[in-house]
Amino acid sequence: MPSDARERLARAAFRLKHDLGKALRWSAPDRREAGPEELRSRLQRDLLATRTGPAGRESAIEVFDAWMAEDGSLFLSPPAGASRLARIASAIDVLRDRLPLLSALDYGELVLLDETALVLQDEIRALWRDTVSEAPARSPA
Repeated sequence: MPSDARERLARAAFRLKHDLGKALRWSAPDRREAGPEELRSRLQRDLLATRTGPAGRESAIEVFDAWMAEDGSLFLSPPAGASRLARIASAIDVLRDRLPLLSALDYGELVLLDETALVLQDEIRALWRDTVSEAPARSPA
C-alpha cells in the first residue's frame, strides 16, 4: 500500500479515536455508578452529547455516522480494519437501539450501554493501533 494511503488511514483512525473513542466514557468514574440515575446522567452526557461544536451537540451515533460518511470506506478493504469496523458498527447499532429509550431503561440495560461504550472505546483504539503499526515511520524533518 502506498505510504500516502497508509497515512490517510492513520489520520482517519486517529480522528475516530479522538472524536469518538476519547469521548465515549469521558466522565466515567473509576467504578461504575451504583445507582441508575447517576449512571443514566453520565450516559446522557457521554453518549448523547459526545461532541459539542459550532453545530451544537452531537451524539456518539452522529459522530460515528459523520466519520463513516467521510472516512469509513477506507477501512472496508483491509482485513484487520474491516473486522474492527464491523465490531464498531455492531456496537453503534446497540446504541442506536437503546439510546432513544435511555430515560426508561432499567439499571441492567444502562450497564449494557456502558459496557457497549467500553467495547467501542477498545475497538476504536485497537483500529488506530492496528493502522499506525502498519503506517510507515516518518523520516525526521
